[in-house]
Amino acid sequence: MANRKHIRPKSLLVLLALVVLPILAACGTVDSAQTTINPQSDVAREIQGTYAFIFWVSVVVFVVVEGALVYAVFRYRRRPNSGMPKQTEGNMVLEVTWTIIPALILIAIAVPTWITIFRTDDIPAGSYIINVTGHQWWWEVEYPDVGLVTANEIRVPSDRTIGFNLETEDVLHSFWVPALFGKIDLVPGRTNTVWFTPDAETEGQMFLGQCVEFCGLSHANMRMRIFVDSPDDFAAWTAGLQSPAPEPSGVAATGHELFSTKGCTVCHSINGAYDAAGLFPAPNLTGFGSRVTLAGAIMENNATNLTAWLDNPEEIKPGNIMYKEAEAYKNPDLALTDADIGALVAYLQTLQ
Repeated sequence: MANRKHIRPKSLLVLLALVVLPILAACGTVDSAQTTINPQSDVAREIQGTYAFIFWVSVVVFVVVEGALVYAVFRYRRRPNSGMPKQTEGNMVLEVTWTIIPALILIAIAVPTWITIFRTDDIPAGSYIINVTGHQWWWEVEYPDVGLVTANEIRVPSDRTIGFNLETEDVLHSFWVPALFGKIDLVPGRTNTVWFTPDAETEGQMFLGQCVEFCGLSHANMRMRIFVDSPDDFAAWTAGLQSPAPEPSGVAATGHELFSTKGCTVCHSINGAYDAAGLFPAPNLTGFGSRVTLAGAIMENNATNLTAWLDNPEEIKPGNIMYKEAEAYKNPDLALTDADIGALVAYLQTLQ
């Protein structure tokens, strides 16, 4: 056994740092990007209220149990010349007490939990409905009332309750934007739902979310963003997407031609320009140039990142279907040159 006198202060500081740093790394502020402790909707606030209640119940239990333990350690510690203490076997009062109290605590936790679950279960009547389908590793977003389909970035009006119908085309996923609603699984063969009403202060804000159920190699790259727009901005956005794709010119016109000849239209659709053959599911690119992100919302949508994505999507999102199945990456005769990628980038950025 090591002699305590040989433990140096520097070693103690290192040990202290090893304990404290992981704890600090797990901490954040209320402004952290993905947090449940800063709810921004009615549903998120209901869930946070339940969490807070359970947390304070846990604090009381911890203080009482640890306090009793510390009291017993000091009150009944062995003293010099004290001899063998009195031996006790069984205590009906204590055994009944520590059986009933935990049962009451569990009931106290279960009741508000059930109430929260039932309050947030069904989508309220009159909600604005959005259909979301999970794919490896991106989100397909459909607005059935206006016939629009987009991907990974979800825009919602600030003056409505929003209801999501959630399905998956392949494996199990889980849909979660911590500041707005609780997580809900997307289970093959069934439709699950979740809803929320954004707070008035969220108008103009963006919220981060992602898949929280391991769904394959690029699970961590399956992210999303929800934008809460004013009613006017939301109407303008939907009207813009309903308009035909603009007629490209110059280098963008070359990219427009390449988009067809290189096989992109086998999977990708663009409103007014191309309808995908539907061989493999892929993000609808209508309005792609106005999106903030690309590649499953993992990169900023700019020319540099789009060039890198088209050049080697496997390096950015390992296991993605485009790299495995698209002719431009499988067939050497259709491989993209630097000039091709530049033209495609120019074309895709015109899709505003």
